[in-house]
Amino acid sequence: MVRLAPCNVISPEGQHSFRASGVTVRDWPRQGGVTSEDLGTTSFVFNGQSARGRDGEYLTTIYGKFAGDKRFSLLMAESADGFAWRIRSVIAGHDCALEGAQGPCESAICRVKDGRLMCIFRLAPFVPYGQIFSDDDGRTWSVPANIPPMSVEPSLAVLGGDILALSGGRSGIYAWFNTDGQGRDWQTVDIVPAHNAARPAADQIDPNSRGHRFPVGELMKREVTGFSSCYTELVALDERTLLLIYDRVGLGWHQIPDDSNETKSVWVMRLTLK
Repeated sequence: MVRLAPCNVISPEGQHSFRASGVTVRDWPRQGGVTSEDLGTTSFVFNGQSARGRDGEYLTTIYGKFAGDKRFSLLMAESADGFAWRIRSVIAGHDCALEGAQGPCESAICRVKDGRLMCIFRLAPFVPYGQIFSDDDGRTWSVPANIPPMSVEPSLAVLGGDILALSGGRSGIYAWFNTDGQGRDWQTVDIVPAHNAARPAADQIDPNSRGHRFPVGELMKREVTGFSSCYTELVALDERTLLLIYDRVGLGWHQIPDDSNETKSVWVMRLTLK
């Protein structure tokens, strides 16, 4: 058993409480995970979205590195109450055959039209996502395959039962849509041109995410600004409307110097399907 940190709890009514006992995760497929000596914590983290199992339980994903592994493993966990969790399966392990130096990690799950669970996951920046399906509620999984959308933490939403929406990117920010509810073929919407067309120069986003790697002084000298982390979130408002949340991080991952007018900001775009 691994005991995670104490946590804050927000009730459906908006009431806040503190749970000192924290969260537990049992039934690991291997003996624990890599432990950080500095933080005293396991390297495995909850990440992504959750779904309901056929028996009403909560299902979600956890990723991290087991001792001795070079790449991440992505696991499915189940819980009746959201606090006591157990590992249900390995979705995709460190030995996943798909390209990507980091391995299966950041992910999103949803239930597709025919009832299967679908999981889409990151393998590394600038490479395509991995995709995998389960027809027994996450106890076993199909062979993972790449899809054209890429590359950092995906977000999923289901609209009207038949339309699947996916967001993410790097480079660039995108929304992708699958209209048959099966998650195989994706239509692409490029978000950056729409954002830039609606905003003044100071708010523009550079679609090339690779530039953030330059030192901050070099970025300022070249006057290259307006990057995005390309981390996004989707929220379905109804069967035809989504909110897409994304960021603009100015000088990339760097702290903004006092003598710079650059900013970091979070944006929300409404997407309506016709």
